[in-house]
Amino acid sequence: MSRVNALAAFILRSPLLWGGGLFAGFCGLVQSGAISDPLVVRYLAGHWVEYVEVAMFCVGMAALAIKAIDVAVQRATVGGDPLGEIPPGGQLPAEAEVLIDGVGEDGSYVSTRLRGALDLVLRTGSADDLEDHLKYLSDLDAAKAAQSYGLVRFVIWAIPIMGFLGTVIGITVAIASLSPTQMENISGVVAGLGTAFDTTATALALSMVLMFLQFMIDRYEQGLLTAVDAVAWRSLAGRFQSTAGGDAAATAVARLGETLARGTAKLVDAQAQAWKTLETEATARFDAVIADVEKRLAVSMQSAIEAAANGWTERLVEAHDRLVAAREDRLADVGGSLTQAVEVFDRQQAALAAQGELLSQVVAATRDLTGLERVLQANLETVTASGRFEETLATLTAAVHLLAARAGHVTAENGRVTFSGRSSGKAA
Repeated sequence: MSRVNALAAFILRSPLLWGGGLFAGFCGLVQSGAISDPLVVRYLAGHWVEYVEVAMFCVGMAALAIKAIDVAVQRATVGGDPLGEIPPGGQLPAEAEVLIDGVGEDGSYVSTRLRGALDLVLRTGSADDLEDHLKYLSDLDAAKAAQSYGLVRFVIWAIPIMGFLGTVIGITVAIASLSPTQMENISGVVAGLGTAFDTTATALALSMVLMFLQFMIDRYEQGLLTAVDAVAWRSLAGRFQSTAGGDAAATAVARLGETLARGTAKLVDAQAQAWKTLETEATARFDAVIADVEKRLAVSMQSAIEAAANGWTERLVEAHDRLVAAREDRLADVGGSLTQAVEVFDRQQAALAAQGELLSQVVAATRDLTGLERVLQANLETVTASGRFEETLATLTAAVHLLAARAGHVTAENGRVTFSGRSSGKAA
């Protein structure tokens, strides 16, 4: 991933790539006719030397643009106090390591200056030489800023050289066009001299533009370096406790104290690491013990549950057997009761059959009485008609008595109704 970031940074900060793209765009506009001004075409695209000059100008412009953007971004971020306020009484030189960790590594002038100064304090264990080191770092940044314009300076130097080369080529073409036999034809000489002067004029104009832009950006960057010097001095001056001005014994004691402090810090870190390792091991052992206890508890609970389940199963089987036996006993009792009820029902049915036969005999006797009544009624009508009513009445009375006497002799034998005699015939 770092290689990808480095490649991306190289592409974004490469003047050759951006300048080449800008030159390709210019050539495309000229070839397509978008740029058709005669002066522009004459001085920028009239000869291959002019194309080279424009290409170098595009590279220089790209380098200056990238530099201007970088300076502007850094100038916007300069300000405040990156290291925080200075505590009362200052800080020990051993605390420079913590301050270095708090400073970013973005490659800016501020971060580079602060990290260089803090690194000196951390390595030497003293801030006595911090002021001189800050001046040294300031000179390094100034030299670095001057070196960053190397490509632009080369382009500014190379463009006039190309102009002079175009001049030489033009004069050479003009001289080659001269002929002793055709002195009146000077068009070739004029064309060659035109090329010579045009390329020189273009080179001088482009180099002047680049020199002016370089001067402006350099002044802007010098202001940035001045601001960085102020930030570094404000952040570091008086921050660390110094042993300058004391005797050798005090210096040695101070150095010894710092050494003891660093050793104590390392010892504390080692002890903390040991405690952390011990905590990790204790946690692992505790987890193992907990897992063993959980396993044993699970086995014990499983055994207890199985024993309880077996006991409940036996009790349920016994209860089921008792319920089945009780149900069979109840079914046997119900069967006996049903048998008795069937026998009683049979006897009641036989009694009902006997009573039905008796009722049949009664109905038959009633039918005989009905017939007798009809006969008597007929005889009565006959007697009434014949005028022998009194005699007939006496006869009827005798017949009633006779019928009553016969009805009294009816008896029941073996479930049947029996009459002693039957009436037949008519009354006289």
